[in-house]
Order: sequence, then C-alpha cells, then structure tokens
Amino acid sequence: LFINVHLRNRSQMVWTPRGGGGDRGGGRGGFRGGGRGGPRGGGRGGFGGNRSFDEGPPETVISVGKYMHSCEGEMVIDATLEKVPYFNAPIYNQDKTQIGKVEEIMGPIHKYMFSMKTVEGVKAESFKKGDEVYINPQKLLPLERFTQPSSGPPRGGGARGRGAPRG
Repeated sequence: LFINVHLRNRSQMVWTPRGGGGDRGGGRGGFRGGGRGGPRGGGRGGFGGNRSFDEGPPETVISVGKYMHSCEGEMVIDATLEKVPYFNAPIYNQDKTQIGKVEEIMGPIHKYMFSMKTVEGVKAESFKKGDEVYINPQKLLPLERFTQPSSGPPRGGGARGRGAPRG
C-alpha cells in the first residue's frame, strides 16, 4: 500500500494514493495497451490477475465511524478509530452486509474522516446522521505508519542517473 501524505498545515493532512489515484500503475499509458507488464497484466510491481473478487463477509467487524452526511452520492464518515482504513477497504453495516468501500481519507491526522463509495443498490441519502459503519479489523493500519518517519534504509536507487551501471 503506497500513500502520499500532503501537508496543508502542521495539523492537517490529506492522504492520496501514490500517482494520483486510479489503478495501481500510476496511470501510465504505453504501447499496445502497455502500462506496467504489457497488455495482459502482471509484470514488475503488478498484482496480476483479477483483483476484484468477492472476499465475502469477514468473521468479525468493528465500528470504524459514524455517518455525517452525503456528498456527491458518497458517504462522509467521521472516523472513531485510532487506526486508519486501507484504501478500497470494504465497509459493512452491523449485520456484515457490504455497503461500500473507502474512497478518500481527509482531515487532521488525529481526527480524520473518510468518504465511502457505496455499492450498487445502496443510497448514501438513506442513512441517518450518527449511523455506525463497520470494517474488518484486518483492513486497518496503525496511525504510526503515517506519523513516524521510516526507520529502514532509504528506498529507491538513489542518485543513479538513467542508464548508469548497477554493479
């Protein structure tokens, strides 16, 4: 999971998928359906195959937040957890029926909100303010992942120029 964190001011961050969103290739075009890995998927850094399979309902769900209002057909949720949901993590109602997926995460780092794109047949306007929504606890990341600098070695190739030898 790659996420860019943009500082608006010290207390407010907006998290967006690396490359501006869309699919996992960063929106690259290419020759003959190119993008990463050619026209058939796979390739370096890809996930390959059809990732839109239905995982089914999880064994347990926990409350992730409360419905605030709708905006452009999506639901805005005030998060009540310290942990941060994955992008595109399924969101459920109390009886474990999927009602949508996490779309965007926004607001101050310790009081964030997120928008949720509803699944077909679910209308954002049908919810009342304060209605709770739920998530699979396995689809959450600790807040420290976004607030503390990485302690590992720097990623990437460093100062190598294009075509420089690797060895």
